[in-house]
Formats: sequence, structure tokens, C-alpha cells
Amino acid sequence: MIGLRSFAKWVMLIGLCLMFLSAGMSKLIGDPEATLAFQAFGFPHWFQVIIGLGEVLGGLGLLLKKYVRYAAYSLAVIMLGATITLLLHGDTTTVAVPFVFLLVFLLIGRQSGRKKQPNDATSI
Repeated sequence: MIGLRSFAKWVMLIGLCLMFLSAGMSKLIGDPEATLAFQAFGFPHWFQVIIGLGEVLGGLGLLLKKYVRYAAYSLAVIMLGATITLLLHGDTTTVAVPFVFLLVFLLIGRQSGRKKQPNDATSI
């Protein structure tokens, strides 16, 4: 029987996976809104493609136990870049979103890297 904590972890990871697959695909297919945002921040088109690819691969990696840590830390780097970009451009209204994701991915990466101990109730 699957525990509530394990179930909640998988629901969260699947949700994050779907969110970042969607966000990454919109960048990869050249969604006009994403393209305008990257242009407004002064980034070249190839950077949009790299970020989109990172989001897609990171989202998928969250579902693969062997790669969760790498995916989480990679997505944390992307979210750090988004946070810094928004701060540098004075967008203080939406900066909390990538910052919270940054913290979430750092926690996921930290927890996924821990070795499970017998009777360790805090490990994921």
C-alpha cells in the first residue's frame, strides 16, 4: 500500500512535470507570447529554445527516479535566471513565482539526494 507522503510526492512531481512540459513546449514551438517576453528582456531566439528544451527535459526528469536530483537542480538554475531577469527589469509583481519554484526545486534536489536510512521518516 502506498503511503500518503509518497502519494503526495508523486502528485506534486507529476504536476510540476506537466507544468514545465507545457511551459517548455510553448517556448520550443515559438508561442508568440513567449517569444515577445524573451525579446522584451533582450534575449536572442536561440536562448528561448535552450530554456524550452531545459524545461521539457527537466520536467520529464522529475518523473525518473534516477534523474530527479539533476532535473530539480537544472530547473532551479532556470528559475534562478528567471528570478534575476525579472528583478533586473523591475518586475516585482511576478518575481515571487519563479522564486518559489526555485526554492521548491532546491528542496526536491536536496531530498532526492539523501540516502534512505532504515526507520528514516523524513526521507522522501
